[in-house]
Amino acid sequence: MANTDFEGYAQEFSSAVRAALGPAAPIPALDRFVAAGAALTQAASAAPDDAAWNAALAEFEAAKSALKGTLRTYLLAGLPQVPALAELASAVDWSSVDGLSGSFELGPFKLGLASSSLVVLPKHGGGLSLPTVQVGPLRPVAVHASLAMPGVGKGLGGGALVRLENGFGGTMSLPLGPVVANASAALTRLLPDGAPSVFAILGLTFRPPIQLSFGFSLDRVGGIAGINRQADTDALATAVRTGAAGNVLFAESPSASPVSLLADVSQLFPDQIGLHVVGPTVRLSWLSLDVGSLMSLDVGVVVEFPSVKFVIVGVARIGIPGLPGLLNLRLDVLGQIDPAQSLVSIDASLVDSHALGVFKVYGDGALRLSWGSPAYVVLSVGGFYPGFNPEPARLPALRRVGMSLDLPVGPMSMRAQGYFAVTTNTIQLGALVEASISCGLSAHGFLQVDALVQFRPFFFTASCAAGFDVRAGGFSFGGVRLDGTVSGPGPLTVRGRLTIETFLFDISWDETFSFGSASKDVLQAPATLLDLMKNELDEPRNLQAESMQDPAVVLNPRPRSGEQDASMAVVPPSGALRFVQRRAPLGLLIDRVDGMPLAERKGVVMAVPGSAVMDRFSPGSYCTLTQAEALNRPPFDLLTAGIVLSPQPEDVVPPACEDKRTIHTIVIRVPQQNTVEWLKKNTARFDLQTATALVGASLRPPALSDDSALVTALPETWTTVGAGAGAAFNNATAAFQAAKHSAGPSVALAKTDSERPVKLEGVLA
Repeated sequence: MANTDFEGYAQEFSSAVRAALGPAAPIPALDRFVAAGAALTQAASAAPDDAAWNAALAEFEAAKSALKGTLRTYLLAGLPQVPALAELASAVDWSSVDGLSGSFELGPFKLGLASSSLVVLPKHGGGLSLPTVQVGPLRPVAVHASLAMPGVGKGLGGGALVRLENGFGGTMSLPLGPVVANASAALTRLLPDGAPSVFAILGLTFRPPIQLSFGFSLDRVGGIAGINRQADTDALATAVRTGAAGNVLFAESPSASPVSLLADVSQLFPDQIGLHVVGPTVRLSWLSLDVGSLMSLDVGVVVEFPSVKFVIVGVARIGIPGLPGLLNLRLDVLGQIDPAQSLVSIDASLVDSHALGVFKVYGDGALRLSWGSPAYVVLSVGGFYPGFNPEPARLPALRRVGMSLDLPVGPMSMRAQGYFAVTTNTIQLGALVEASISCGLSAHGFLQVDALVQFRPFFFTASCAAGFDVRAGGFSFGGVRLDGTVSGPGPLTVRGRLTIETFLFDISWDETFSFGSASKDVLQAPATLLDLMKNELDEPRNLQAESMQDPAVVLNPRPRSGEQDASMAVVPPSGALRFVQRRAPLGLLIDRVDGMPLAERKGVVMAVPGSAVMDRFSPGSYCTLTQAEALNRPPFDLLTAGIVLSPQPEDVVPPACEDKRTIHTIVIRVPQQNTVEWLKKNTARFDLQTATALVGASLRPPALSDDSALVTALPETWTTVGAGAGAAFNNATAAFQAAKHSAGPSVALAKTDSERPVKLEGVLA
């Protein structure tokens, strides 16, 4: 509140009393107090007028006196109803300078409060000071607690209860001999209906730890519980990267302020009516000593219901007991099992990790396993091959796993980092090592390697770069750099570029070498692309039944008694046949396949009814791209890999079959009499289970009557402008290939851009 905001205090007082007393609140007296506060604020801000000021001040004091009986209600609003607390509040009046302050005992607990009184030194609008005004006592914003043990002179342990925006929250720590109890809790009321929202974190730490076997010990057990709360996996994933999730749930580095701690809890587990969370937490250690343990693991399993979503949060630590500067590794992990999305995800991050006292260790990892449509597996430690897009998996940007000098060691700096990734069809790995030294002149050297291996069709590419340069005053004094690329198979192609940098100019050499012929994994002399695709149609692994949800059909694989049975796909009558191959993309003009050039540029299109199946291909493996095209186009694109063949309605003619079954229809009519009387006479026919289900359904929150999507995202389509204009393509690679090899000048662009051309009238003279 401002120095002259008497109205603000009056409004706060009025709101607290109305909320505590409800309909019994003295409405006229409260309205008078608010109006008197507004008048006093206006009089203090206006030009000097002693008569107006004194009249407004007198009215403000009279309005306060009329509310003397509700002063205790204002001070205790939201606090528990305790006789000792009410006695403390009864001793406070409008002129009390200390406000509501003191301590009292509540069983074994000793509670203390600290408050103050609002004193204002107002000034007239012209800057002339007015006499000091003691407005009134303020409510306590915190309640401190400690445990008073018999025979102990002072409190044992302690905690605090703080006032939140719409409720209360607090923390408590109590040492109980060999066990230390910790608790954090928040109680709020949700608007607009005032439903309660509760979240609590409980923990018991054993001192000393409970020894299990083989050097393992149980250090801590606990749990979390929340009513009308949900687990925000996006916020948890972000908190895992910063270490905040472990600090909140496992008290790794808890905030000293209860308000900050409860704010973090509300961010990770926000309010949500109808959802609840519960789960245990545990800490295990290995080789525990008095000064710490060599390894420890905190794990918490959170279940969100009724959505049935599982979230696993963990913190793993490795360190040398007694020597924290020698090695300190902390890995925060978040796992999620979401049956609704058919997805298992794991995110991991190194947090506050150091080695040898001078190196900072960092990095991220992620795993995505989907058994839905489409199904995929993606594992990455430190990221992916440069330019690789792991879609349809959705992963955050991952830091490379590495270490760097955290403390200045003279003029020297060093860094080493790398990555390793596995997808459904690729393996990727790479590393970077660099060092620099500066003392007047600065020298910098590095070595970088990136490699990618594709399984089907088999393809690999690896790039290497190394260099060393010397700079003075921001200018390059001299250096050398080598860039190379190796790709294959058949033939093995090596491209290299050597650059020598001087103070005045650079000298470069480029060369490309090819070794050998096609490997055994590729065709030595492909006849035509059409023949290759025909062979793919005969491959049993490329044909399978499309997933369908038909509770009346259960697929029973037929026994493979012969080669003919092994080459067939079992498709239910209500299903569809799915053909997917990875030999070459469909609907795209390509120059080579299996690493060997085709006799002429060709493309294959599936000209049968059905829906296309998309998969990721590397356009550079099939199309001849210039250096500019290779740099500006993505290394992988979503291209057509197959088709789902579904029968047309006119093709499905069910066989005619005479139904010779006899059906008897029995109609039971309720007698035309009073319903209550009928129920009394027919209690045996009353279905209690159905009635209970109806009552339970009426108590559940309302559901959407229309769950259709409000916004639909469609894949981007492409077209060509110029020669062959008007053709439609479902990916950028096919559009660029068609424009590049058209009979006349042609340009590929997104279809939405072609429909809204930019007019340049008047732009060019």
